[in-house]
Amino acid sequence: MSRTPQCDSRKFQSGNTGIDRATGAPVIFDPSSYFGHNEADLAIGRMFGGIPESFYTTYHEHLPKSEPREQYGLRQDLYQLYHYLNHTVMFGGAYAGSVRQKMDRLLKEVPDK
Repeated sequence: MSRTPQCDSRKFQSGNTGIDRATGAPVIFDPSSYFGHNEADLAIGRMFGGIPESFYTTYHEHLPKSEPREQYGLRQDLYQLYHYLNHTVMFGGAYAGSVRQKMDRLLKEVPDK
């Protein structure tokens, strides 16, 4: 897979988005932006919710899922795993079940070579 890094948010949630009143352009508020894979931001949006499915459908009309497309869900799990691990350390064991779920799925689906 070859993808040019782009500015990502790590905080892509409904509370961190808005519309510029002067231009109508979408805005993301995030002091911890970084360059990475665009699907990482999408994984965070799905993790914390608040963003309608229609957004993702329209998004992928403009920037299709990376190849291999059939592994999009696995990549989402991988990108979410980092944040679930981080939240487990910061906020306690309530997130540990999600960590285990993501790890189990990834270990089951990714071939052992």
